[in-house]
Amino acid sequence: MEERKWENLNEDCLVNIFGRLEVESLLLDVPFVCKQWYRATSNPLSWQKLVFPVYIYQSRFFNRRAGALTFHISKLIKFAVGRSQGCSTTIVLPYCISREDLIFVSDKCPSLKVLAVSSSLYGIKTFEGGVSCAISDLLVKWKSVEVLKLDRCSHLVEIICKISLNCKNFMELSVTNTDIDQEVATAIVSNLSTIKRLVLDYANIEKVNLELILRGCKELELLYARDCVGFDEDDEDILMLASGIKDFQCDGSITQIDNSYSVSDGYTYDDIYEDYAIYFDY
Repeated sequence: MEERKWENLNEDCLVNIFGRLEVESLLLDVPFVCKQWYRATSNPLSWQKLVFPVYIYQSRFFNRRAGALTFHISKLIKFAVGRSQGCSTTIVLPYCISREDLIFVSDKCPSLKVLAVSSSLYGIKTFEGGVSCAISDLLVKWKSVEVLKLDRCSHLVEIICKISLNCKNFMELSVTNTDIDQEVATAIVSNLSTIKRLVLDYANIEKVNLELILRGCKELELLYARDCVGFDEDDEDILMLASGIKDFQCDGSITQIDNSYSVSDGYTYDDIYEDYAIYFDY
């Protein structure tokens, strides 16, 4: 019996497979295998899920010999979004995007369901103002959004209010490395009381504010508050309130940070990158 070859797969099957790949593979690998694979990457459904490298300077889009990106980030985003022809439902963007990039995505991807935006993992660029403020402004266009993942986010109260007003099927919010104060906790309870999944890893959140969320969001099926500062991972009150949540994790959370800790103690910036990047992995 003759062995079947990958390049002879039906185009619909190829598109289904390619639609699960990250942008890096779709651009730099798949089109160069054979003519049929190249044709399959011309199908907009192959670009339904646009997952860019979170830290693009560690990807193959960065030419280490030349010390520069092979493609300008904005042009890369526009090319991939253009290939999707409005079909994209999942977009994971790199940390170094601009407000203009987000506006472009909002205009071209009206059916977006999952959006993940990372800030700088090395402190090169902050997430203040421009990008997070743009998300708040643009949520009126993303009425189909169900999952929003942000890192080092400002304007969080405004974003939460806009989600409540515009995204009727919203089910998951992830805000890592962010201050969850009383105002934010109250906004979550007031506007997202029926949310199913909430991720608050690496947050500064006092016990009283976590308790407020646990009491107010009764439909939570998943709540992660790992490696947070403001409450202890073994706090009996917290564990009791979270006992009805199917998947609750608060490993590594402490009441107060040890100010004597430093990266030089053995935890490298590469380790930090790996930890943060997993929350933007689809």
